[in-house]
Amino acid sequence: MSKLILITGISKGLGYAMTQGFIQQGHTVIGCTRSSDAIDKIRQKFSAPNDFTSVNVANEQLVKKWAQDVLQKYSPPDIVINNAAITNYPAPLWEIPSEEFSDLIDINIKGVANIIRHFVPAMVKKKRGIIVNFSSGWGRSTWA
Repeated sequence: MSKLILITGISKGLGYAMTQGFIQQGHTVIGCTRSSDAIDKIRQKFSAPNDFTSVNVANEQLVKKWAQDVLQKYSPPDIVINNAAITNYPAPLWEIPSEEFSDLIDINIKGVANIIRHFVPAMVKKKRGIIVNFSSGWGRSTWA
């Protein structure tokens, strides 16, 4: 049975591989990434009913608008995969610029919360759905 799968961070790596794999298996993927150029390329490769949008998950207002648009056009997702993330250059914490660290927190942590905050209530109302949150191994290691 075909599922509606929402994936963040679809422009490369695991996000792109999951997007491609799920579409090949007959599922519909709704995805986002920050890069408008990447979205254009992905749209050329994967057509409707799949739907891709440039959204920075760290920006709650953008996520809210995207969720409203998606939920108006489709049913609530069967699966939400929080994949969007960035890594910093490996360095001791005191050498990582404050802005770079803030970006990492905003995308990797607040981005997950933003997606959950604006998509999961519709899934709860539907009484079904799965949430998958990915995390990098960098989160469990240190560099000093």
